[in-house]
Amino acid sequence: MKFLLLMALALTAGCHEAFSIPAPVPSSPNGQDKTQKVKADFVVNDALEFAEAVKLAVPGTIIEWADGEYENIVLKMSLSGTADSAIVFRTQTPGGVVFKGVSSLQLSGSYLVAEGFTFNNIDTSVKGSILTFARGSSDCRISNCQIDGRGSKASELDTKWVSIYGVRNEISHCSFIDKRNMGCLLVVWMEDDIVPHHRIADNYFFRPYTHYDDKGKPRNGQESLRIGTSTYSMSDACCTVTGNYFYRCNGERAEIISNKSCRNLYEGNLFEGGEGTLTLRHGNDCTVKGNFFLSGGRSEVGGVRIIGERHIVQDNIFLNLTGTNYKAALCVVKGESNAELTGYWTVKDCVVKDNIFKDCLYGIVVNYGVRDSQDTAPKNLIFSGNKIFSSKVYMIPVMVHEDTPLNEIKWQDNIIFGGTVRGITLGMSSSAPEIPDFSETIDKIRKNAGVSW
Repeated sequence: MKFLLLMALALTAGCHEAFSIPAPVPSSPNGQDKTQKVKADFVVNDALEFAEAVKLAVPGTIIEWADGEYENIVLKMSLSGTADSAIVFRTQTPGGVVFKGVSSLQLSGSYLVAEGFTFNNIDTSVKGSILTFARGSSDCRISNCQIDGRGSKASELDTKWVSIYGVRNEISHCSFIDKRNMGCLLVVWMEDDIVPHHRIADNYFFRPYTHYDDKGKPRNGQESLRIGTSTYSMSDACCTVTGNYFYRCNGERAEIISNKSCRNLYEGNLFEGGEGTLTLRHGNDCTVKGNFFLSGGRSEVGGVRIIGERHIVQDNIFLNLTGTNYKAALCVVKGESNAELTGYWTVKDCVVKDNIFKDCLYGIVVNYGVRDSQDTAPKNLIFSGNKIFSSKVYMIPVMVHEDTPLNEIKWQDNIIFGGTVRGITLGMSSSAPEIPDFSETIDKIRKNAGVSW
């Protein structure tokens, strides 16, 4: 994973050229990873004691909450540490503090760290995020926390579990289990004249529950992760999403991740058994690199959906995926010539290179759309160095839909073996390409993601 993180920084260097490179958030007041071993300055067990400790806190202060179960606890840390001495809010033992009902934690300041908390038996009838990085916050981190919705009632009320504002904040090694109310699970909110530069790393997402409308269709807005909104989709976010494990994230059964901003990096994540895709829905200049997409033996499992300009999809592994059309292993979407911010922008100048597709029902699908307004084929689209192996004749390694100008698509050094290509004539390999065993790497992502306790 260290290699993946270094690569993430290298790949986003262009994004950071116009801005300061985010400083690392210390894991303890002295930058050492020994937060739980250093004696706390304050030990609290109710909101009033916590508020008093916050008033007295200075850079380097450790506030500890005593182990136990607590109901309806609303906490806000509004203060600032420094780059060398964060202010830490932790549990007595990791996972030892359980907040229930209408409970929440907000970080509002800079160089703040919160670690080890659990939220369960959540009251889903009340609106509001459980974990929030407030507007104006910077260089804060929430780690090793868990939100568990298994004991909560299903609810039509749209709420988010995690809302991230500010700049250079991080949420890492957290577990998000079974969100049963409407709304995206984790949202990066864009703000005027702010480039967020947030980091979402090594978390575990599990969201099998789906809300349906009165016609039996999955309702929109049940993604596990969204960066941006349609309104801000042409703005740079420069966020890094790395090392996360998305397991059975069905939600709206269309988008697991909804990218709605520019210059984000998605690297080294694992998607397994989720009925949807990593969707570059709005925005440009994003990189999808080194991710793993597995069917987990389930149907309608997709990979990546491309909309917009100058995206790079590189070095990803697509294994045994079962989705079709929009939920193909890789779908290049047909655009709209007069697209609004909420529409389908034309795919232009995108590169799909050095990916591996093994035994996917639909491998690469080009120029697919279902709306009458979708009238614009991709332009200057490059497929280079991809390996596509299909062991069954009914599998479709490549499908190019009608009304696609073939001179706008360049096929370079791809290896296609088996299956049935449709809509285009491509050279087929007489021998199967070598495909490495990725099981060890995949297992490392699984084990590393989520809480450590």
